[in-house]
Amino acid sequence: MSEVAKLSRKYGLICGAGREPLTIAKILSKQHVSVFIIKLYGEADADYSEFEHIELKIGQLEKISKYLADAGCTEIVLSGKIRNLSLFKINPDFSALKILAQHIKLGDNVLLESVSKFFEEEGFIVVPQDKIRPRECLPAGYVLGSIPEGRIADDIQIGISYLAQSSQFDIGQAVIVQSGRFIAIEAIEGTDAMIKRASGMINPDNSPAIFIKMAKLNQSLELDLPVFGLETIKILQASNIKIACLHAENCKLSVGLNDIESAAMQAGISLYAVDYEG
Repeated sequence: MSEVAKLSRKYGLICGAGREPLTIAKILSKQHVSVFIIKLYGEADADYSEFEHIELKIGQLEKISKYLADAGCTEIVLSGKIRNLSLFKINPDFSALKILAQHIKLGDNVLLESVSKFFEEEGFIVVPQDKIRPRECLPAGYVLGSIPEGRIADDIQIGISYLAQSSQFDIGQAVIVQSGRFIAIEAIEGTDAMIKRASGMINPDNSPAIFIKMAKLNQSLELDLPVFGLETIKILQASNIKIACLHAENCKLSVGLNDIESAAMQAGISLYAVDYEG
């Protein structure tokens, strides 16, 4: 694609929490693609000052669509986590209320798919994040540390089995297991907050606590892929969790694998790729 063609395009980037949206914005900018940022109020927490941007509430879908159209955007990307869908805080318009009604019945996956469909019906092309920043995950069979066996292998399987069963309820993506017991199950607070919550409940005299994060079986991976990064490694280390298991090929690394490996080794954390089968 020529530089003129690139500059004639404009991406709308709807940004939730985390640094992934900012990373995507910078990648597009380096490719000389113009970017217009919608910061979701109370969610977006990165610094977008170098980009054209506006802040709106997530429930203002019709207003978001208008701003994107007025800015000349033809393609949009949904990126970042949404942590709070309280009706009192998101100020939902009629379109958002219809989507929220489905979300209450069917869960987060339907919410994302419904929001994506809304923007497609408004005339935008919804571009998966992976098209801009290809996912890098732990490959199948990946091991950093000794091969799990005994109690550790059993606890890993307990966590995987739970996440497989809980997928039908479309809730959290992570658990912490120690000595056959669940120390924490991720809910609306998010992964890092769950780990912090669990830190005071881990028994140093038992077998190691194990962190397991996996995509849900029914998850729309184009729109909502689990992410694991350097900040989570720091929190695992501070919480005395020395084993982390990530869904093979389905848990996106926020930085390159070499950086993740280096940080994990410095923190004394073993890393394993796991799957629902085998």
